[in-house]
Amino acid sequence: MPLSASLSRNRHRRTSVLGPLSLAAYVTWLAIALRSISPERLVAGDVRFWIGSLSLLAMLVLFVAHTLSQRAPSLRRSLMLILLQAAAALLAGFMLRDGWTGVLLIVVAAQLALLMPAMRTMAVMLALNLVLLYQWWLLDAHLGSVALELLPLLAFQAFAALTAHYQSDAEHSRDELAQLNAQLLATQALLDEGTRNEERLKLSRELHDVAGHKLTALKLNLALLARDPALRERAEISTATLLAHELLDDIRAVVSQLRRHDGIELRAALEALIRPIPGPRFTLQVDEDARPPSMQAAETLLRCAQESITNALKHGQPRLISLYCQRTDGRIQLRIRDDGSSQPTLVAGNGLTGMRERLEALGGDLRVAANAERGVELIARLPAEQP
Repeated sequence: MPLSASLSRNRHRRTSVLGPLSLAAYVTWLAIALRSISPERLVAGDVRFWIGSLSLLAMLVLFVAHTLSQRAPSLRRSLMLILLQAAAALLAGFMLRDGWTGVLLIVVAAQLALLMPAMRTMAVMLALNLVLLYQWWLLDAHLGSVALELLPLLAFQAFAALTAHYQSDAEHSRDELAQLNAQLLATQALLDEGTRNEERLKLSRELHDVAGHKLTALKLNLALLARDPALRERAEISTATLLAHELLDDIRAVVSQLRRHDGIELRAALEALIRPIPGPRFTLQVDEDARPPSMQAAETLLRCAQESITNALKHGQPRLISLYCQRTDGRIQLRIRDDGSSQPTLVAGNGLTGMRERLEALGGDLRVAANAERGVELIARLPAEQP
């Protein structure tokens, strides 16, 4: 199996510079550095000792570089930085003639568990510990004793890796639950808006067809009464005719106002979709006239937004996701843009294919492209009017 495929299936988790894992790593590194580095030998100019001390320092620098690089994550780069940390720790132990530097492999094991599947993590750690065992054997020359000394270290490495793995699983489950909750809330908001739209449509039709028809009939009867010579001069007839005219104009204005809000308003559903999702910052702009003409069209655009956000979180780890819905050229256009991975590879999987099929079935289209700097932009369009 290719390395990229294996890594892509694992849930690559970020570790911040001041996160719990990082703080534990700093404390561990400091304890090893205070025990292993001797200022007197540095002053004496011992070349071997200088190389070991610089290797120990390089391990810390590489760890910090790895945590910072996850703002723009690359699985291959992360793996390279972790393996360089392991190499620096092993070189430091060999040059300093100090087996305690092997403790730093615990930090390496925890990072690998967040990056790779369990079996690959075990394979890499086995190779690193064999190198460490060989170094200790060179220092001690008693293979049996150094193997026994290695067992507690292996146990601590396994504990750190399992802790990181289960933490990753817990965070993944939490994120999935948050996304599922967001989808349910968005669907509920869309159903509520659909109900309100149906009520508006029903009310506008009742006013136009029933009240408007009867008022028109009333105006015609008042006009007939006004032709009667006995009633022509009566002020009540003129007043009633004027009121009927005004009332009919008012009803037409109300119907026109209700018709202005035909279609499904997407803002509430999109807000419900993005509100519970942890991690990135969201911006949302929905124009007043950007109203899909039916529940099916509104649901299709909502699912496009949902799939696009899921893909961005899964593959790009963005810090900002922007959603903009507008009406342009007789179409409702939903644009979702993220600032995730640089130079992303766009592959039309089941999600994008299903999204395109749903849009095309309603007379719409889909465009997906990588941004110039980083991230992906998705544009979904549907007709603004019912066919």
